[in-house]
Amino acid sequence: MNIHVVEELNLTKNQKARLEKLGKVKYFLGVPNEEELDKRSENADILVVSWAPIDTSISKINKSVKLISLPFTGVGFLPLKEFTLKGIKIANSPGYSTEAVAEFGIGLMISVVRKINSYVKSEPKPDVTSTLYGKTLIILGAGRIATSVGNIGRSLGMKVILWKRGDNLIKTIKEADILYSALPLSDETKNLLGENEFKAMKKGSYFITTSHNQIYNPNALLKALDTNLTGAGIDLEGTNTGDYNNCEG
Repeated sequence: MNIHVVEELNLTKNQKARLEKLGKVKYFLGVPNEEELDKRSENADILVVSWAPIDTSISKINKSVKLISLPFTGVGFLPLKEFTLKGIKIANSPGYSTEAVAEFGIGLMISVVRKINSYVKSEPKPDVTSTLYGKTLIILGAGRIATSVGNIGRSLGMKVILWKRGDNLIKTIKEADILYSALPLSDETKNLLGENEFKAMKKGSYFITTSHNQIYNPNALLKALDTNLTGAGIDLEGTNTGDYNNCEG
C-alpha cells in the first residue's frame, strides 16, 4: 500500500512509525497547488492532506487513490458526492482539536468584548469595555465544540443556551448577548445566518464564529455591525468582503 503525505504535517516520530506500519510512506514538503497535487498523488493508494486543494482538484487526483485522510473534523466544504462517484473514501478526525477550538472561540469573545485589539494597536483607547460575566451566550450547535465552549462559558459566569437544529432560530437569537456558531458546514447549515437573523439580534450584542464562513452571510454581518451589533470575532478568513478577524461596529 502506497501512502503519500502530500504536504508538511509536522508528524511526530511515533505518528510516522505508526503510519509506516501500514504501508510504504512517501513524504513531501510544502503545500501543493492543483497541478503539483496531481503529481504527488501518482501511484498513491492513500493521500494524507491538510491544506492541499483537494476540493477544487478532484478531477486531477490520480485514479489509484482510494482514501484521503484529513487531520481535522469538518468536511462540508468538500464535493463528497464526487468523491463517492470516483470511489474515494474520506477519513476525517472528529474530536481532534475540541479543546483548542473551544479555547480559541472563548479567546475571540474576550478579545472582542474587552476590545483588546484596540488596546494593543495604536488606536484611541475605548472609553468603555464590557465583560463576559452575566451575559447570555447562545451557542449554535450541540456537539463536542459547542459543549466545551458552553462549559467554559458557564465557568466564567455566563448563562449558556445551546441551540439545536429544529429549534426556533430567530426566537433563540433574540436572547443572545453573544451568538457563537459551532456548526459544521452542511446543506442544512449553509447560509443559515442572513440579514433577518442578524437583524433579530439585540442592540449591543456580539457575533463569534469558529465555523466555516459559508454558514453566515458576510454582507449581512457587516450591515448588522453598522446597526445593532457591537462587534464580531471571526475565525476563518477569506470572505468576499475582505479578510478580518476582529470587527467592531
